[in-house]
Amino acid sequence: MLRGMKATLIVSAMALLGSALLPAAETAAPPPNIVVLLLDNVGQEWFRCYGSEENCTPNIDRLAAAGVRFSHCYTTTVCGPSRVEILTGRYPLRTGWYLHHDAALYSGGGFDPHREVTFARLLRDAGYATGMAGKWQVNNLYAEPDAITRHGFNEYLVWPGSIDRDKADAGFQKAFEEAIANNDHVFLSEATRKIESRYWDPVTLNSKGERQTHEGAFGPDVFQKFSIDFIRKHKDHPFLLYAPLVLTHGQNVKEHVVSTPDNKDNPPADEHAAFGDMLRYADKQVGELVRELETLDLMKRTIVIIASDNGTEKSLSARANGRVVQGGLYQINEAGGDVVLIGYSPALIPGGRTGALADFTDILPTVCDLAGATIPKSVTIDGKSQASYLRGQAEPPREWIFNHYADDRVVRDHRFKLNHKGELYDLQTDPTEQHPLSADASPEVTAARQQLQKVLDEMPASTPLPFPYRSLSAFKKRAEAAASKP
Repeated sequence: MLRGMKATLIVSAMALLGSALLPAAETAAPPPNIVVLLLDNVGQEWFRCYGSEENCTPNIDRLAAAGVRFSHCYTTTVCGPSRVEILTGRYPLRTGWYLHHDAALYSGGGFDPHREVTFARLLRDAGYATGMAGKWQVNNLYAEPDAITRHGFNEYLVWPGSIDRDKADAGFQKAFEEAIANNDHVFLSEATRKIESRYWDPVTLNSKGERQTHEGAFGPDVFQKFSIDFIRKHKDHPFLLYAPLVLTHGQNVKEHVVSTPDNKDNPPADEHAAFGDMLRYADKQVGELVRELETLDLMKRTIVIIASDNGTEKSLSARANGRVVQGGLYQINEAGGDVVLIGYSPALIPGGRTGALADFTDILPTVCDLAGATIPKSVTIDGKSQASYLRGQAEPPREWIFNHYADDRVVRDHRFKLNHKGELYDLQTDPTEQHPLSADASPEVTAARQQLQKVLDEMPASTPLPFPYRSLSAFKKRAEAAASKP
């Protein structure tokens, strides 16, 4: 009898143990870490994985080959509007950021958390640790010291991007403000030489409101250290890291104000070579950050998204796909608005795929899907989630992508592109958009025209910002309009 009782007890204990283990086995995996890396002012023509012949991006190329490379990704063609688009998932016509507004430098209003919701806020509300390092630009952080926190980032280290108070006296500041009021773009163009450094001896602001000049340091290294420290600090908890790099930026090369630590003692005099060195350094930092994730055994639950915010400076060119491609910053051509977008995660994203369409509005819904974060129904999102496609569970969600800057609007599919003037181009045979197709072309062309025109026709009218745009292009435009009046 005792032997029977003992057997019964053993069976009961095993059953209890099994029932205790079952929920643990069925518990869903924690949401993935999300890392979004955004390079500054560099077009597809500089990335070998997009056909570049400049040999600047071996680390990014490796991630593209092992991940998903979107063949075409649209974003508006200058820094500030592009950053608002990626953060909000909304087209510029909806947010008002369809002209460049450099709030960091010229003040006058900024990216408003009462008007817009970022993916950082949504992930923070879903329980993520959120951090940011690098270039923000869309608020003046001296006038709005809590702007980045209200947009959802609990920890950050950023380049403020304002006039350097240590290099500008009261007289200069007064002249600067008068130039803004008078749309004196000539003075303001020269005044940007007094902007806070993002490279050597960089100026930073952190989430505690502390401003610091890092004497003898190189800005990209300062921001990289913050990013790696943030990852190490939050390695045991789901995190979002948004790292908009301060590299590259062609204007700074043109003014000969930057050389990387790798060539500090012997910087190239040639503008093209100097820009290539900047991109190589940015690529090296991307590789270092991914290796840190691998060292911490985090890549099995981390998704890395790599993008560039717009095209390269127009003064720079690169060889790609057998031809010379001129930079397209501020232009709504392919060099200006068709940018790099790569998704990489060896455990979560089946790699070796390319060819899908995307635009920057897709980032917010994609990130929220991946993280299990809820998008409020009250917010109109223009983007389409690419999460299922990235996971290898569905076909690409897009048949077209849309771009907008100033009065220009364009839409394209894999082959054809239509602009708001009704000009249709075959980008396979005419990548520089020199030869619009006739209205009585083939049935294939006619069908493409009708489908793309329908997209343009359904886009709403543009809603401007509730304050005047402040940027060199805006000041120049207003000055020219005033001069033309009788």
